[in-house]
Amino acid sequence: MALLSKELLKELGIEMRDQDYQLLEEHFETTLRTRVIEEIVEELSIDQARQLATMQQSSDEQLLNWLRANVLNFSEIVSDEVDILLGELAENSDAFNRAADNQSD
Repeated sequence: MALLSKELLKELGIEMRDQDYQLLEEHFETTLRTRVIEEIVEELSIDQARQLATMQQSSDEQLLNWLRANVLNFSEIVSDEVDILLGELAENSDAFNRAADNQSD
């Protein structure tokens, strides 16, 4: 499920072409994943970190189940990072719109 949509961006005051949206969506997802992982790693014990490292070939479902079982505030971490990223987008909406205007000239 995509967390970012063109409708959400419009609510934040950001208008962009489909091509630019695709790039932003990829960047958003990558940044979110990186930030969540960094927060999770800080929460893990050394033993848990070793267990997580061995799960590189696991399915997304297996990994998600492990995270929910071993990181008590996993949902909160994800929710907080989504809120932070959306706030950053909203704060920079003028820059996004200026860039879009410059590309249409």
